[in-house]
Amino acid sequence: MTTTFPRIAAIALIALSLTGCASGVPTETTNVISGNDILTADLSADLTARGVVLAAVLLVAGDIEVAVSNGTVTPAEVDAAQKAIDEGTLDLWRQRAEAE
Repeated sequence: MTTTFPRIAAIALIALSLTGCASGVPTETTNVISGNDILTADLSADLTARGVVLAAVLLVAGDIEVAVSNGTVTPAEVDAAQKAIDEGTLDLWRQRAEAE
C-alpha cells in the first residue's frame, strides 16, 4: 500500500496540471469504457479522462462524496475510476488525459 500512494499522488499532480476537457459525442455515459477503447472512444459530456484520474485519486485518498456534490467529478467519472482501479487500466486514462 505504501508504494501505491506515491504513484496515486503523482497521478494527481499530473491530473491537476492538465488543461482542457474532452468534448464527447454522447450526452451521458451508459456504460464504462474499458481496455484500449479508453484511448480512442468518444466520451460523453459527463466523462473526461482528467476527471477519471482525479476521481481515482479521490477514491484512494480523498472525500469522493464531497467531490461529486460540488461538481469536481461526475458520478460517471467515479464509476470509470473505480473500474480502472479494479482492472489496472488507470494508466490508460492518464495517457488519454495527457493527450487531451
